[in-house]
Amino acid sequence: MDKKKIGRDAGTVWNVLSDKRCSWEELVGKTGLGPLELACAIGWLAREDKVTISPERGILYFEVYHEHYY
Repeated sequence: MDKKKIGRDAGTVWNVLSDKRCSWEELVGKTGLGPLELACAIGWLAREDKVTISPERGILYFEVYHEHYY
């Protein structure tokens, strides 16, 4: 898998998460990405500090990380 595709997939995930937080299963359904592609995209966004990952009752939730500057 090349970096350009991972970057495009990360953009797709970012757009979905800009509306609301989602679980892994919701992201698979809304993005149409396979598990490997989704994992790479989430990794890309996490490395850039763009998403937060929160486990709740055994379910992983992902949401856009918004920086606040005061």
